[in-house]
Amino acid sequence: MHIFMKLWKQLSEMDFRVIAILSAFIILFGTFSVYYIEPETFPTLFDSFWWTMTTLTTVGYGDFFPVTVAGRLVGIFLFIFGIGLIGVLIGKIVEAASTYQRLKKEGRLVYKKSGHYVYIGWSKKTEQAIKEVLYHNNGAEIVLVEDAPEAPMIDEKVHFISGDPSEERILHKANITEAKRVAIFSDPDIEDTVLRDGKSLLIASAVEALSVEHQVDIQTVVEICEERHISKFNHIRVDDFILSDDSVSLLMAKATLQPGTTTIFRQLLSKRFGNNIYVIKSKSAWKTYRDASQKLLDDGAVLIAVNDDMDFQDAIRKPLKEGDNLYVICDDKTYKRLNVLYDTVE
Repeated sequence: MHIFMKLWKQLSEMDFRVIAILSAFIILFGTFSVYYIEPETFPTLFDSFWWTMTTLTTVGYGDFFPVTVAGRLVGIFLFIFGIGLIGVLIGKIVEAASTYQRLKKEGRLVYKKSGHYVYIGWSKKTEQAIKEVLYHNNGAEIVLVEDAPEAPMIDEKVHFISGDPSEERILHKANITEAKRVAIFSDPDIEDTVLRDGKSLLIASAVEALSVEHQVDIQTVVEICEERHISKFNHIRVDDFILSDDSVSLLMAKATLQPGTTTIFRQLLSKRFGNNIYVIKSKSAWKTYRDASQKLLDDGAVLIAVNDDMDFQDAIRKPLKEGDNLYVICDDKTYKRLNVLYDTVE
């Protein structure tokens, strides 16, 4: 008994690859041995393979069994050595799967895919934004970077990276240079708005440093608390700023002055309602805003802005350039049709 316990301990301490090779050898040995020893009992290799696997993993089904002494000796060998070895192999596989899930939950695994969205900083806003993106695009992959011991959100589409997002090595783990877009959320645990925006600036600077180092264009969106802090980001590239507090204040003012307008904004902001805002590229055939507006209206979409210009009176007189970003309002069905007819921006 002591010998078997010692053997079991040695097997358990072996490398997974060694155990896998030994297991494959045991299976091949059992399969070919009984096939050549008892060809009448095991007429095909598959029959001998079936008997070997059922012997190693169960007590056997009794549909095949060796009748000669040599065949039974092979069976005894499989009982003594094979069952234990396969048991260790299965245990190693289960242990590896458990370790993988633990490391993933703790945010210690490197993300290697591309075309994903990187969300930096955890808050209720982050959670709502992630849910909205996943609702909008079932195929989206999101990497959440937060300095926390465990993932604050469990979802098969959300990969968690634990660590300080202002450190470039942590951003590397999120494969940020191959991300589609990066969103930096302000830290809700910091009360001082200067410090909150300062932390966002530090993270954005780290993102910009990687962008310059790898010579890639990383599209970045930053949430800030104070509009006056936007100028502090001038030395780095930020594609969009979201004013967290001002957005709520402005919507409240709109609701007070023009009742019902917030319902329209909510419908446009969320994918859960009928119409949404999409971006398409201007065509060379469209010379003016009026040309594009009329053609898009015929296709079921309403043009509301060119690039970042919503001055409709002035825009009507301005010529369009091929490649201008045209912001339109339409439903999903119309957008899918536009996606075929024109170049769209995801």
